[in-house]
Amino acid sequence: MSTGFHFNEDMPLFTIQGQDIPIILTMLAAAVALEVFLSLKKDGRLGLVLPGLWLLLAVLRLAFRAVQVVHADSSWLANPGQALAVAFTVENIPTLFLLAAYGLCRGLKRRKTRRQLEQSRIKDL
Repeated sequence: MSTGFHFNEDMPLFTIQGQDIPIILTMLAAAVALEVFLSLKKDGRLGLVLPGLWLLLAVLRLAFRAVQVVHADSSWLANPGQALAVAFTVENIPTLFLLAAYGLCRGLKRRKTRRQLEQSRIKDL
């Protein structure tokens, strides 16, 4: 896959190949499905594992790219800090999707628990 960020002079900053789109969407859907599964477990903190890992991966990539840009002749890049910030932001979009799925699942689970509690109180009366 040649999709992704490239800090080389002969390539644009970000490229995406058409044949990689179904693979990327399938991987994102699988990650969200796993996130929903983990978020609905009794210990809801398991749902924070995937977003945390994705954020850690993005930070490691940022550090690697920062070293790469510093050691390379990046005079073609007008503002390397801005390019790194854009790369970091775009790579964290899946983190936002995973956190949104986590929040939605936990909110729905709390709502269901409240509803069951209200029903049991009504039955007790």
